[in-house]
Amino acid sequence: MTLESAIATYGYLAIMVGIFVEGEAIVLTAGFLAHQGLLKLPWVMTASVFGSILTYQFFFLLGRLKGRQVLNNRPGWQSRVQRIRKLLERHDTLIILGYRGLFGLRAITPFALGMTNISYLRFTLLDLIPATIWGIAVSWAGYVLGKGAEKLLDNVEDYQLWLAGAMIVVGLLVVGLYARHRMRSP
Repeated sequence: MTLESAIATYGYLAIMVGIFVEGEAIVLTAGFLAHQGLLKLPWVMTASVFGSILTYQFFFLLGRLKGRQVLNNRPGWQSRVQRIRKLLERHDTLIILGYRGLFGLRAITPFALGMTNISYLRFTLLDLIPATIWGIAVSWAGYVLGKGAEKLLDNVEDYQLWLAGAMIVVGLLVVGLYARHRMRSP
């Protein structure tokens, strides 16, 4: 099996699973690969939306079912959960609609929401809006990056897998550096 056929066969599933680890890097890369013809943009967008929904549903349910236990094992999360809870007291709808833009608080926010009395149905219905916007916008941005790369490079096909790999590595590097910074911060 070639890399191209593996991407065609497992690419959409990889998007949905990869969002759990690093959303933007995975979806930007998938959008780029859609521009190169290895994936189909509408399906990249669909996989991105579903992957986003599934990821944050997981964190919401984790907070709902095991919130106290997880917080006891992760004291570093306690201050962030408290900040989110204070914001939720006044702006719960806005928080649900906008938490994807809160870098560093994206996973912890639905976790904290799960620990509140906000219903699962309400969270899910409100979460569909930003998940859809995010999945489509980031996929499209990757597609546009593919167009830009094509204009910069004469034979972009010769470099597409290298560029896609570089985008993933850069994304993971950013996440790793951020995580390292957070671990060192009090």
